[in-house]
Amino acid sequence: MPTRKALMGFTLIELLVTVVLLTLLAGMASTSWSTLIASSQHRQMVNDLHLVFAVARSYATDKRGLTTICPLSEAQKCVDDWSLPISIFTDKNNDRRPDNGQIHRVFNPVPSRSTIYSRTAGRGYFQLAPDGMSHGTLGSLVACSNMPGAPNRMSYIAMNFGGRLRVLDDKDGDGTIKLPWGPVLTCPKT
Repeated sequence: MPTRKALMGFTLIELLVTVVLLTLLAGMASTSWSTLIASSQHRQMVNDLHLVFAVARSYATDKRGLTTICPLSEAQKCVDDWSLPISIFTDKNNDRRPDNGQIHRVFNPVPSRSTIYSRTAGRGYFQLAPDGMSHGTLGSLVACSNMPGAPNRMSYIAMNFGGRLRVLDDKDGDGTIKLPWGPVLTCPKT
């Protein structure tokens, strides 16, 4: 015959402890999940920027023409607003407008809550020579991601003379990157 205590179930204290533990575990899982999603989205944005420059470099060597990478205004002129889609086009006359209005490819690598800032001395564009090397002066991009409940992410993306990108990440999550030659970069407050 079962005893009266075996039929009673959980006490109120046992039930409260269980609910508190489940709440704590769910909170930790939510924070970890947000961090994982933010990190993944930021890494994808940086990878997409690598793809933009790789496609542009390939296009420059294939078409044997000066190729420009930039966001375009409604008037089809390069602007320094990297929240806009990024276009790749032949620019043989070097006017920072697509030749004959033809754009080879358009990318939109910026997810929500992320921004890209150029460090191109206000030019807002990059160019590749027909041999795939950088044409003219160099520049870089700073990619910043800010997702609620997750640490901010930041990457410095620079194009070298060979037309390839190199990336420095903010490894400690303090919102700054110290470049090897001295300058310290931060993401502008949004």
